[in-house]
Amino acid sequence: MSEMYDLIIIGAGPGGYPLALRAAKSGLKTALIERDSLGGTCLNWGCIPTKALLASAKAYHSIKRAADFGLSIGAVSFDLAKIQARKNDIVQKLRLGISKLVEKAGVKLIKGDARLGKCNSVKIIGSNEWEGTAGKVCLAIGSVPTAPSIFPKNRDLFWTSDEALSANQIPETLLVVGGGVIGLELGQVFSEFGSKVTIVEMMPQILPGMDNATAKRLLPVFKKSGLEIITGQKVENLRETNGEVVAEIEGKTRIFKKALLAIGRKPNLSALEGSGLSLEMAGNSIAIDSSFQTSVSNVYAIGDCVPGPMLAHKASHDATVLAECLAGKKQKADYSAVPACVYTFPEIAWVGKSEEQAQSEGIQYKVGRFPFSANGKALTAGEADGQIKVLLNDKEKIIGTIIWGPEASNLLQEATIGMALQLSAHDISMVIHPHPTLCEALLEGFENALGTGIHT
Repeated sequence: MSEMYDLIIIGAGPGGYPLALRAAKSGLKTALIERDSLGGTCLNWGCIPTKALLASAKAYHSIKRAADFGLSIGAVSFDLAKIQARKNDIVQKLRLGISKLVEKAGVKLIKGDARLGKCNSVKIIGSNEWEGTAGKVCLAIGSVPTAPSIFPKNRDLFWTSDEALSANQIPETLLVVGGGVIGLELGQVFSEFGSKVTIVEMMPQILPGMDNATAKRLLPVFKKSGLEIITGQKVENLRETNGEVVAEIEGKTRIFKKALLAIGRKPNLSALEGSGLSLEMAGNSIAIDSSFQTSVSNVYAIGDCVPGPMLAHKASHDATVLAECLAGKKQKADYSAVPACVYTFPEIAWVGKSEEQAQSEGIQYKVGRFPFSANGKALTAGEADGQIKVLLNDKEKIIGTIIWGPEASNLLQEATIGMALQLSAHDISMVIHPHPTLCEALLEGFENALGTGIHT
């Protein structure tokens, strides 16, 4: 017998579980289906485990720099098993937190591999047979690593991010295919713990799509940290020979102990297999309207499986807006100020337009810059590398900000709020910023764009 609900959500990632909690709070009888672990890719195989490993790598890096702070420390070493155990403990703690929230909200949690059927029916395939129907169904089905068919299948040698995050040893040499966020973050982790890492990006710059000038300034910074980075080149004839990775790079044969494919992700559409439904697509993603409804009535989709950046915070924003829509409120998602962050050291974060985008769109703009080398807090922390860069339009409104340096991901939020609320740079400059802080560097960047800065 089919169970009846107001809302069934397939996928308990950063889009699915917040939607379930909000829907239940508004009085909807809600079921949440997850085939694997609560928290989705972000918590289990993405954001959180990556940042846990990066935190260990950065701490190791800092300890090795102890002499810079007048400290003397003996021989420094690391234990990869303990680093992985710490990462797993963090993930488990957050999973349990979500589980308690779901239970407390009265959401029915169902474990299994779901398939969407006609008339808003949902089935669990395999041993855990279950069927439910709902007034509305939401697909929050996330994404999976992109792995072209030509990529070798041996996951002991040729990793996706999933295998890299669970590595039980540090390879002597590592080839990273792709110089985007995943490639740089994981490449830096393995480099810091002793791998000779080579990152190859086929586009002319690392972090394609980011402000070109910033990408150029960052390239020597990452190379100085020990990463070999090759841009504007393809990895060709990737293969396994005698238990090692062999590839052609810049016309030369190179040999590595392991390879990591880090060329992005694609929507996970397995929940639609055999559904008999013809959902309209937008490329590889599910097409939706401004209320997240698909081409099938009362079937909605959010997060990585719909057009837009594949970011956990974007999926959570989708969930917030959809919950409002399902509650009968007129609400639309606003993607004009979606922040993006790279948690390498130095950190990189940006929001809005790059100079190249502003130029291509014919926007008149002013640029304001400020280096962390002139910021007292950055100097005392020993993290003086980096820069603030802000773009203002002819009305002095923020159209873009990019930061590389200490705490960039946290500093960016002030610019993101200012941009989303359409504040002027003058508005922000009249707000008192505490001293000494890193956020003063952002203030100085805005003032320099206005021509009122005192440290120009």
